[in-house]
Order: sequence, then structure tokens, then C-alpha cells
Amino acid sequence: MIDLFGKSNFTIGYLDWALLQFPYLGMFALTQMWVRYHFKTGGVEISGGHQRIRAMHRELGPMTRSEWILLIMFAVVALMFVLGRGSPIYEMHRFQLGIIGLIGMLILFIPGLFSFTWRQVQTNTMWGTFLLLGGAITMTSAMTKSGLAKWFADGIQGSVAGMPWWGVLLVLMLGTHVIRIGMLSNVAAIAMLAPIIFAMAPKLDLHPVALTLLVCDTDTFAYILPTQITAAVIAYGTDKFSTTDYAKVGWLSILIAIAYGIVVMAPWYALLGIPVWNAKAPWPF
Repeated sequence: MIDLFGKSNFTIGYLDWALLQFPYLGMFALTQMWVRYHFKTGGVEISGGHQRIRAMHRELGPMTRSEWILLIMFAVVALMFVLGRGSPIYEMHRFQLGIIGLIGMLILFIPGLFSFTWRQVQTNTMWGTFLLLGGAITMTSAMTKSGLAKWFADGIQGSVAGMPWWGVLLVLMLGTHVIRIGMLSNVAAIAMLAPIIFAMAPKLDLHPVALTLLVCDTDTFAYILPTQITAAVIAYGTDKFSTTDYAKVGWLSILIAIAYGIVVMAPWYALLGIPVWNAKAPWPF
């Protein structure tokens, strides 16, 4: 989304993104309360849980040289992300984020620096996820440049034209969740949907950045099937709940996310200077 916005001169920095998104932490508290209520886990205690965690931590022993190097490398990469192009703190460099991440990955494979072998990496890497996300990001660029996103936006526009801004948000949020049911990766889904929503905003006289953020952010909270989010796939692998259990608790979590986007996040963006209902709001926000 940031790349999509930047190509239209809506530049969003690392800390800008954090400022725009941090109120979503409140939504997670609400969904957590609902999940605890649904599964009746409010008073459940795990006897000896803290002691077991401390014992497992002692069994790990002191950090090794390789672990310290890995920790430092991740810290440096994160710092480079924060201090990149357009940083309000200090602009140390102007490299793209992908270049920084690639350099960090290359360091991992310097001979002798770490003890793991390439065969171990190969066995424990989800290569299908790399291909899925890489293809989705490539598809985003192709959809934008070919005009396909605009064509989709023209087709969807008729169903929401004339609605108030909150009505447009509600229809698009619900509609994209239906599209999301068959897609494994939320990143891949947003890569496909973001250029369509962004192209639709000017036709509806809505702010393109605010509309895209509101619809696509909410769309990442897809909780109908465990296969819609990678983290849910991992949780489902524990065999502690069924797909029916997941859907029962998930549909209301989605409605909470949609309501939170309209009632909390839309006013928050307006407070920052990019009201979704004003397509001509000045930039930067």
C-alpha cells in the first residue's frame, strides 16, 4: 500500500504508518474479550505454567555467539528501516526497504557466521509462501499499470455510487471479506485489492489513502476460515479446535473489526487531517 500511495505522491514514512495504525490496538482488546467470552476461558488457569516457562528458559542456557550476532543483525535492519528515506528522526540512507531486507538475508548466509546449513534452511522454509507473496506483489504492479484495477473499480463503483461515506465503507468491507474467503495470504489479498480500492476513491469523491487504508486494513482481519491467515494455519495445526469453532468465533470478530474501522479509525484519520469523506484534504496529513 505504501508503494502504491508513493507513486501518486502520497508519501508515508515508517513512523507515519505507526501513527496512522496504532489505534487498532484497541480493536484487538475487544476481539480478545469476545474470544475469551465465547470459549469461556476467563477463569481458566494453567497450574504450574509460569514455573514451567522459567524452567524451559533455564534449559536454553546462555546465549551463544551466533544468537548474539543474529539479534544484533535484526536490530540493525530494524534501525535501517526506521532511518530510511523520509524518516522524521534522521535520514541515514535512501535505500528501498526491500534492499535493506535483502542485505540482511545475505548476511545470514556468510560462511562460518552461523552454524545452520543450507539443507536446514531449505527444509524449514515455506517456499510456497515466498512464491505466493512475490506473485501477488508483482500482480499489484501489473494491475495498476495495465489499467485492470481501474476497470474493476469502474465495475464496482455502480453498486456504491450515491451512498454516504460510511455506507461505501460498509459495503466494500463486507464485499472484500467475501472475496477473501478463498485466499490464504492476507498480504496477497491486499496486494490484489489495494489498487482497485485506490482507483475507486476519486470516482466516489473519497480520499484515496483513507479509503484504501480503512478497507484493506479491515480486510486483513479475516477470521472465517483458518486458511485465510498464515498465523491461523499454524494455530489450527495444534488440533485444539475445528474449522467450525474458528468460524463461530470469527464471524463476530470480523464485524467488530468492521465497526471499529468505521466508528474509530475513520474519525482518527480525520483528526490527523485525511478525512475519508474529503477527497481534497491537503497532504501530508
